Amino acid sequence: MPETRHQTLFDKYGGVPGVRNIVREFHLRFVAKPTLSRYFDGIETQKLIQHHVELIAFAMGRPSASFDPKKMPEQHHPRGITPSAFEAVINILRQVMLDANVEGRDIAEIINRMDMQRHHIIQNTSPYAQAFNPDHVDPLTGLGNREALNEVLAEEIAKHHDSSRDLSLALMRAAPAPGRALPSSPAALQQIDRHLAGVLARVARKADALSRLENGIFALALRATGAEMALKAAERIRGMAAKESYLLGAMPPEFELPIGLATFGQKLSSAEALMDAAGRALDGAATQTTQRIRVAA
Repeated sequence: MPETRHQTLFDKYGGVPGVRNIVREFHLRFVAKPTLSRYFDGIETQKLIQHHVELIAFAMGRPSASFDPKKMPEQHHPRGITPSAFEAVINILRQVMLDANVEGRDIAEIINRMDMQRHHIIQNTSPYAQAFNPDHVDPLTGLGNREALNEVLAEEIAKHHDSSRDLSLALMRAAPAPGRALPSSPAALQQIDRHLAGVLARVARKADALSRLENGIFALALRATGAEMALKAAERIRGMAAKESYLLGAMPPEFELPIGLATFGQKLSSAEALMDAAGRALDGAATQTTQRIRVAA
């Protein structure tokens, strides 16, 4: 009997035509950022687009792909691509896939495969070694889920006990702007969360861990961050998120991002206490019209 080939993500999302649709939007957003497109000055547009098609198709598991990632260093290393530029490109791809309704776990798997090519693109970078764990992925957004957050908090609390390393937690969720209301339909609320996931992934530090919990709350574990720096981080996140435009239908609701903050310490000496305190702070911030960042007492 002939061998049965398992469906790949490449197959699932329409093969080459589907990948080209993703790349078309990806390329428009990529070239709109001179800080990124400058790395590929002098390359013909169609050649660059074809390269992106081949790379993303490879990351989606294209069967019998002719794309050879081992040739990427000679193409990319001389261009001096920085880690921050690589992350910006990854986050553009993430947002495009979120907008294209690619499933969350599939987004996470594709991003993981792209991360595994990091050392082929950025010079003097170690190979990416983090294994993909579908059980730690939020199925809507592709971010981490509660299990992923619990694992991060356990690791960071252990580091705090070993070396007094700081740890803070920010909890966030979409809330209506004054005089506005969030949509009532679950599909519209999920679309807001998918947009917000892309925003937060762009503005969060790479060192921190971003998750979406099952109740629609986003959690950001701020590694090596005390209370003062956590407040500054929250202000930066809110400021950057405010610049984003959410066009969700003919009459898009305007919404804001209340944030509850808590810092691990003597009063909050467990993951549960940290989560509870940040949750209470978020509830307080969500009820305010001006003070949208609340720090746990």
